[in-house]
Amino acid sequence: MTREEFAEFQRKLKTADERGLDLDAIIKEYEHRNVYFYNDGCIKKILANEKNLMLTTDLINAALNLVGSDRIANPKLVNPYIPGELGYRSVEPDLLLTNDRGENIPRDRISIDVQHENNDFLFNDRLVLYVARLTSGMEKAGTFTRLENLHVVSFQFFDAFKESPNYRHKVQLRNQEQRVYFERQTVTLIEVNKFLKQKEKFEGDNSRIAQWLRAIDTLNREADFSEFAADPIFKVLQNEVKLCNFSARYMRCELMKDFDEARLKYNVAREIAKKMRDKGVDVSIIKETTNLSEKEIREL
Repeated sequence: MTREEFAEFQRKLKTADERGLDLDAIIKEYEHRNVYFYNDGCIKKILANEKNLMLTTDLINAALNLVGSDRIANPKLVNPYIPGELGYRSVEPDLLLTNDRGENIPRDRISIDVQHENNDFLFNDRLVLYVARLTSGMEKAGTFTRLENLHVVSFQFFDAFKESPNYRHKVQLRNQEQRVYFERQTVTLIEVNKFLKQKEKFEGDNSRIAQWLRAIDTLNREADFSEFAADPIFKVLQNEVKLCNFSARYMRCELMKDFDEARLKYNVAREIAKKMRDKGVDVSIIKETTNLSEKEIREL
């Protein structure tokens, strides 16, 4: 399902739940549909699952563009999905993993997160805060040890670098000569919308992360997946996004509900913005009232 379709499906579940109807029957009705992969609850169940570590490992290496001996080989989940548990919100990212590289070699710590909104443009501040929290978690009080390798990966649905022709960005501490100051800390931003909206531009990009973005988009749109079916990783992914793998109980958990509420607020904001625009209200006032961007307002 697309994000909009998934929000409508969740709204249907929510209404049925409030009326005391059979939620399992609704899940059964949709069992052959695909969930929206980038939903926090969905990506948690799919990628933070012990049985799907090969999926997660492949995606990590693709996003970080790691090859050969630099690849993440044996990751362990720090915050795994636990069957039967509903899950809860915390300061943790969607996925957090570690990867041992051997004696006297700093361990890897990998964080994966998805960001749909950049309300008030505060995401940069939040991202710096996430990095600081993950870094401080490596140190025990009263001791000082060598910091681990930290890789923070964020799949974003807004542009971090609007003028850049690239959709994948590696951010590190550098000096004025662009020399890396601390190589064991990276922030990788994947601009999903930029990649999908400029398909022709990136048509010749056969990198592994480009293949992942295309495969996920195809599953979200429930389009012909034959192009990816021969790939064993994507074949597993195709099976894991089926709604039949998700219980009604899990679909009503906090991870899912937050997404639904956020989408409802977004749709209401769009309706208000359209009415204000049609009445001739200045765009700057509409932006301030709805938190929508000028581009979103003009495209309504």
